[in-house]
Amino acid sequence: MVGCLILYHQTITSLTKIRILRAIFHEEDFEIHVMGSNTVIMYLWNVDKGVILQTALILETEFIETGFGFGNCKRNALKNAVSIYSYPQDYQQCDWLVEKH
Repeated sequence: MVGCLILYHQTITSLTKIRILRAIFHEEDFEIHVMGSNTVIMYLWNVDKGVILQTALILETEFIETGFGFGNCKRNALKNAVSIYSYPQDYQQCDWLVEKH
């Protein structure tokens, strides 16, 4: 199973978002993509769904717009995360990434 998190915030840099994610998932197998200066996409393999959901909830309560999804491959996980991530400012960037994979 692959998990996907999409993080967006206008004033928190991508580097800071990456540091947050690395601190939370430091023991997990992950991949991070930077989409412009405001958005970061993280893929996680074989991580408990509850941990990903809890992370998404915590980030949302800190006003970091977050999408999450799960699938049997990166493409499906990203599609599911994009469907939850409903902020139009970066939707086309995420849509492009789905088309690419």
